Amino acid sequence: MKKLMTILLMRTIMKNTLMTIFAILLAVGFISVNAKAGESETIATFEDPSGNSNNPLFTVVFATSTINGYIRGGWSGDGLTLEIPYNTSSPSFDNVWFFMPDVTIYSDGATGHGTIKFFEDGDPVTATPLVEINFDSGFVSRFGFGAENEFVAENVTIASSKIIGTFLDEQFSFSFVNKKKLAGQPNQIAGFTATAAFTSSAVIPEPATICILSLGALSLIRRKK
Repeated sequence: MKKLMTILLMRTIMKNTLMTIFAILLAVGFISVNAKAGESETIATFEDPSGNSNNPLFTVVFATSTINGYIRGGWSGDGLTLEIPYNTSSPSFDNVWFFMPDVTIYSDGATGHGTIKFFEDGDPVTATPLVEINFDSGFVSRFGFGAENEFVAENVTIASSKIIGTFLDEQFSFSFVNKKKLAGQPNQIAGFTATAAFTSSAVIPEPATICILSLGALSLIRRKK
């Protein structure tokens, strides 16, 4: 009987010790995530592949008092080099093409939801995109178009077939250059066409941090039992 009680006591001590270790790891994990949260990594970026107002990437038609506007984007020519810096094995992709179907622009410049997909040279639209961006809303001005989770809560999600990991606080933006008034318009008030450069970013938690958090969460669950 005494031997049995000793064994049970040792098991209890061992269990409590493990729980304490897991709790410490959990705390360290949270510190790591919070420290990392302020450090965004560039997911994908490209310089303006056109540089010529006669070969634009975007068409912007602003809303009027009675009709919503739209923004439409895409590039199917040569010269777009998409950089994915976090993908160390192959960070550059030449002659990438992309498209963004029409996205509604409202009278205040806010937009509706949309999708942007980037593909490797020669890939069909049915292929897995290099990068895919989905957003619930954004904002378009005479200088650029973009959306971000961190400050505007627009539910941006970025996925890349070339990066393994979880993204947090995703953001993207296009910077307009070489703007040109729409055909038949006296100026750019109604809208314009433009070439553009692009960048996107997100926080990518380290795998070790995710593992530590998982172990910590598991320990808390076991402790409650």
